[in-house]
Amino acid sequence: MNELENFSLPAEKLSCLVGNLFAELEPPCDKRIDPEGLMLCGRAPSGREVMLLICRDRCTFIGNLDDLNLARNGKCPNRRCEYG
Repeated sequence: MNELENFSLPAEKLSCLVGNLFAELEPPCDKRIDPEGLMLCGRAPSGREVMLLICRDRCTFIGNLDDLNLARNGKCPNRRCEYG
């Protein structure tokens, strides 16, 4: 079940989130959303579809909240930053 979560993060943390949230990116061609900013679509490491809309300092996540929580609160899988 897809859920929607709005949040805000500083740019350096948002970059880390994107790297950990998406296992693969896909073109957003078939999405019926007209964002005012950047739209990232793809699959999380779980294999589930996720979308992240980024507009200035606001983000909207669409997908399973478990995937977002893992990317935000889990350990950095690459162990190259403070979260590793």
